[in-house]
Amino acid sequence: MIRRHLIRRIRARLHGESGFTILETVIALMVVFASLTALAYTASIGFRYVGYGRDRIQATGVANQIMEDVRGLAYAKITNGIPDGELATDPRIKSCAGVYRFQSCTGEAIVSSSFSGGYEAAWLVPHKGSLTAGNLDLTYSVYVTNDDPSSNPYRVTVIAEWANGAIGAATNNSVRVQSLFWSPDGCVNSNTHPFAAPCQPFFYGQVDLPQPRLDVSGQLHDFSIDFDSLAITLPGISVSAQEEQTTVLHATTTLSGIKFIDSAGPEEVGNVEHNASSDNDIDSATVTTDGGNSSTVTTDTLSRTNADCCGQIGLQATIQPGDLEGRATSVDAASTDTYACPPTGTREIDLLPCASARAKQGGTVTVVVPHSHVAAVGSANLLRVVAPSTYSIATIDRDAAGSTEDGLIDVSASRTLGTIQLGGFPSTGMTPPTGMSATQTNDTNYCVRLTAYQDGVHVIAGESTSTDPSATVSAGTLQYYNGASFSSKSATDSTLDTLTVSCTKTQLVGLSTVTWRVTVTPTDGGITHATTSVAETVDPSDGDVRLDLQAATQPIEITIRYEFIVDGVTEMDLLATFDPGALLARGIYEPPPAMGA
Repeated sequence: MIRRHLIRRIRARLHGESGFTILETVIALMVVFASLTALAYTASIGFRYVGYGRDRIQATGVANQIMEDVRGLAYAKITNGIPDGELATDPRIKSCAGVYRFQSCTGEAIVSSSFSGGYEAAWLVPHKGSLTAGNLDLTYSVYVTNDDPSSNPYRVTVIAEWANGAIGAATNNSVRVQSLFWSPDGCVNSNTHPFAAPCQPFFYGQVDLPQPRLDVSGQLHDFSIDFDSLAITLPGISVSAQEEQTTVLHATTTLSGIKFIDSAGPEEVGNVEHNASSDNDIDSATVTTDGGNSSTVTTDTLSRTNADCCGQIGLQATIQPGDLEGRATSVDAASTDTYACPPTGTREIDLLPCASARAKQGGTVTVVVPHSHVAAVGSANLLRVVAPSTYSIATIDRDAAGSTEDGLIDVSASRTLGTIQLGGFPSTGMTPPTGMSATQTNDTNYCVRLTAYQDGVHVIAGESTSTDPSATVSAGTLQYYNGASFSSKSATDSTLDTLTVSCTKTQLVGLSTVTWRVTVTPTDGGITHATTSVAETVDPSDGDVRLDLQAATQPIEITIRYEFIVDGVTEMDLLATFDPGALLARGIYEPPPAMGA
């Protein structure tokens, strides 16, 4: 009876429409909510640890970067360690029986030193600090430890910590990176050998034979011509050599050029540069011997003129073709090298480094001033440079000495200028002053001229040499108009500094009163006479060991003012300065450091 009753109730439940009770529904919802809560908690924990992993990656990257920077320091900076004054305030450094150790009294000994105010060692001085990387505010600490420097490598430990991030203030919010540092016996001098290597001397040579230049500024045609400045440059040379564990040589020539600057900016032609470079670095693609030679074959010209009516006025700069240059570099100079070093003179074949270059102006250089736009007067040459007959040359050569000596570096240069003519008289339309000529190829056409200028420098560094550095101005004469004829002074005459020169002519040309005037006055810059200077540092224990030598010439510099006035209107007012530039030679020798120094 009871069994049949239960069966009927079950069937009614299955086929009825009464559904779940409220209690059953509540229980089901509670089960679902608990399951979702567990899933959300699990996901939240997972996301936190993903963020924590990202934090550790960022911190590890910072620690590795600090370690890479420390690896780039000179070995001596590693062995000096961290500052003495920072030991007592670092909780990771323990004082144990008078010895500071890392983290505990069983840890390795801290390496530290007392440093002067100018001492620098990235990340080691100071050894603690803070920085930001992404979303992390990091603090870092760097430690150098070693219990026995005579037999053990130095250990560098970098620790990066953070308090924010995905899991804030967690006890394991830190990363640690370690690296061992060791260098074998050898030259580890901080100045020349930051890491151990064979003990070798250091040689350095430099020659700077700059491009002589004329710089022109002022106004043209009562400021109606767009003009700011003009620069005319003649051939120049630069040579350098450095030898220690590797040899690096460079030789550069730059030929003549013209450069105008106006409101639109610069416009330039010429100034073509040629290079030769050699080295014996096995990681370099540069060859061990290099060189070449060339010449200019085209005429370069630029101008700033006004030609809207009745002739021209302005400036016209022209460089005729024919500049010549040659250069050669060889790590082991030999007779089989394609290009001889030096290009002129006795060829080096001693299998030692050599770098050299030569250059020479080939054609005549002129800066022409046309006047016909404002008066029936022919053009004049503001500048005319006649090419020299000989090359300027610079050479750096390594030479051997005795079998127990390191040898020498021989640095020399010589410069020859052509005839420099400044402030020419118009070719037609006016009668020249007494003693001057209207023929532009004549020296007497020019108010000031410099002829046969030559200078040279020579230094020898190394052991053993008793040769002192030398700088000479061997030739050069300034000729200038004195009102009736021409006077002369040596380029080295100090009275040139106060010299005043005036070349002027006023006459009626057609219906206009025309004045041509060229002046040299100290107020405008005038003339600076040529000077020389030398300096040397000698080994105090051996007078025949030259360590650092320099020789220089400061050549004569000339500034003229060129004026052309028509009926009281200054159509031209130009300042023109000719400056050959300082000729410099320098040689340096540093003996090899002692082993392990």
